[in-house]
Amino acid sequence: MKNLILVLLFTSICYSQNQKLGVVLDAENKKPIEFADVYNTSDNTITNENGKYFLLSNNDSITFYKLGYKTLKTTFGALADTIFLKEKTFELTEVVLTNEERLFDKVRKAVPENYPSEEYKERFFIRSTLRYDGDITRIQDIQGKLKRKTLLYHSNMELEKKDFVFEVENMRKVGLKDVTEDETDIYFRARSLREILTETIQLSIVTENFEIEEQYFDNQEKVRIAFTYNGENKKANNSGYYIIDLKDKAILEYYQLSMPQLDFKQKKDIKYRVTRFEKNVLFDKDLESGKYVMKNAKIKTLVELKDNEETFRTFFESEDILKSYGHFGSFKIRKNANETKEVFRLKFPYNKAFWASQNSLLLTDEMNAFITKVSKSDNEFDVRSNLD
Repeated sequence: MKNLILVLLFTSICYSQNQKLGVVLDAENKKPIEFADVYNTSDNTITNENGKYFLLSNNDSITFYKLGYKTLKTTFGALADTIFLKEKTFELTEVVLTNEERLFDKVRKAVPENYPSEEYKERFFIRSTLRYDGDITRIQDIQGKLKRKTLLYHSNMELEKKDFVFEVENMRKVGLKDVTEDETDIYFRARSLREILTETIQLSIVTENFEIEEQYFDNQEKVRIAFTYNGENKKANNSGYYIIDLKDKAILEYYQLSMPQLDFKQKKDIKYRVTRFEKNVLFDKDLESGKYVMKNAKIKTLVELKDNEETFRTFFESEDILKSYGHFGSFKIRKNANETKEVFRLKFPYNKAFWASQNSLLLTDEMNAFITKVSKSDNEFDVRSNLD
């Protein structure tokens, strides 16, 4: 009888909640918007690469927010399956480079005041994927708790071994055996937890040899500073942008795209080089502390490989997505993960109940198709997984 009562109670709770599986698109070009915040006072999530989200909440209100777009507030009752966000109007301004350097100097000086400079805790969600010649071969999701020594490292601060402490609480992983192992002895080394964290806090401030363009919005309270390398070094093909809050002199978003023309490096009988590197990091102001914290980040790297005789040419693409939340928490952290070990080598048991209900970041359509394909009992693949 007790079990029956629990089941009825759980069912009642589920039916009393509002829930929505939807998609967020750009109103102009109809393309999916990634990393749009979907939230209310009791729950929050972000959209994935397909623009999809799932929100479950007792609260009827729902807000859609993406930096550079007009915020949309509505209710579950009035909510359509597809939401279109409109981009804000930008005002273009001619740029004098010396003025821009002064703004970046102010941003640098404001780092200790704007960002946490002391030890703090937060929760994290990391998704790492690996593609071989365009096709997914590995997916790994990790959820847990993190202690940071600081967020952004300013003058007289250096990265040290014990700057990050990780406690993994949940993990799911599925992938194929190293796809080129038998043919070429290639193993693509993914980033470690530490490397994901350190990569997302390296925000280069452009100075010389860059063309700069300013776009102001939000009543000139924010500025988007686009940069493009125009120097003589043909191997340094860099472009991107910063979005800066002019009142606080704080970076709200950083985007970098590098497509360097690098020479191949040699490792045993294999030659390799990075042909594309992409990074996007978003920050948000924590209202309680007044500090800016990292909210979402994404890193993508494309590596080209070939043998000395050039009998084959192949590409690996790695992608790491980081979502952090619950900043400045008072919870305890029990270190149980090696932060220097690459993520695909980490092990932790699968919790079916947790992954059935998590909505931090939905799997994309491509990921769902991959998991379905390799999970079939009669599949022909050599699968590496912790799924039941």
